[in-house]
Order: sequence, then structure tokens, then C-alpha cells
Amino acid sequence: MKRVFGVLLLAAVALAMPVVAAEKIKGSVSDKMCGADHHGQDPVACTLSCVKAGSPFILVVSKDKILDIENQKDAKIKAELEKYAGKPVTVNGTVSKDGKSVNIASIEAGS
Repeated sequence: MKRVFGVLLLAAVALAMPVVAAEKIKGSVSDKMCGADHHGQDPVACTLSCVKAGSPFILVVSKDKILDIENQKDAKIKAELEKYAGKPVTVNGTVSKDGKSVNIASIEAGS
């Protein structure tokens, strides 16, 4: 009886937990200081310059939705962010529960 109860309890807990799946997010790679607006400057040069000065990369999904990038210090992700700085991208990643950041699995050129 205890074994059955334990299995049922485990199943109930598993079903109650939300499944976090990777999703494709379209946006552009920018930096936190400039956000979605580079004030008329070239977005690529501006983003790279601001990041070099210490501003972290971000993903601009829309003018009103900007995501911090949780794993931008990962060497592979950092190289991809530098490659696509200031450019449109499609990111495969997992958005945090609060919707304010993303953990990136991969980045590809967007349209």
C-alpha cells in the first residue's frame, strides 16, 4: 500500500511540474546600454563597442521586450553573439519563468 501511494504521489508531482521546452525566438542581438535604439549609429559597431566597454549582450525581441542572456559568458555562445552583434537572429533557447531572460542553446541568422 505504501509503495502504491508513493508511486501515485511521485506521478502527481511530475504532472504538476511545468515542462520547460526550448523555443525559437526571433529578435536581434544588442547590448544592455543601447537596448533597441542605437541612436542612429551602425548597430553592429555600436553593439560591439558597448560590449567591449562592459555592457552585456541582450536579445531584443521587440521594442518593448528585451531579454537578458543568461549564458553569454559561455565561450561558444559568446562567439555567436559577437558574430551576430547588431543583426537579426533566431535563437533556440529557454526563456526564464519570469520572462526576463533566455538561456541560449543556439543562434542562427534571422531575416
